[in-house]
Amino acid sequence: LAHISPISRLYERAGARSRPLSPALSLSQYAGLRARVRGDGQRYKLIVRDDYAWNGIAWASSFDTAGGKAFETVEVPWSGFVPTLFARRVPGAVLKTRSITALQLTLSKFEYDSQLNPKWSEGPFRLEIESIEAF
Repeated sequence: LAHISPISRLYERAGARSRPLSPALSLSQYAGLRARVRGDGQRYKLIVRDDYAWNGIAWASSFDTAGGKAFETVEVPWSGFVPTLFARRVPGAVLKTRSITALQLTLSKFEYDSQLNPKWSEGPFRLEIESIEAF
């Protein structure tokens, strides 16, 4: 899977979300998620969702890509996912790893709580995904 697209100031983010996973995945027996990606040097977010609300809590973890020819491994333990609503932290939320309903990858101008993504750049981007799996 690869996505190449321009990003303008109008949108300030781009991403892809899986269709709702039904039944939800029960991943509580695993420690987290591992992705094999080849990026363009920008910072992306790996996101999981634990309910079916379209604009519900997004559990996000930012990761940097090296921007070379080799695929990289990104491992995120469940404790590394930050509960957010529209890039703002949600205090006190608990990730329900027995009920993963969607996976998402996003390139966003924002990190968390109005902080900017330091690797953000307007324009074309590229992120190839070889695999995403629980570990």
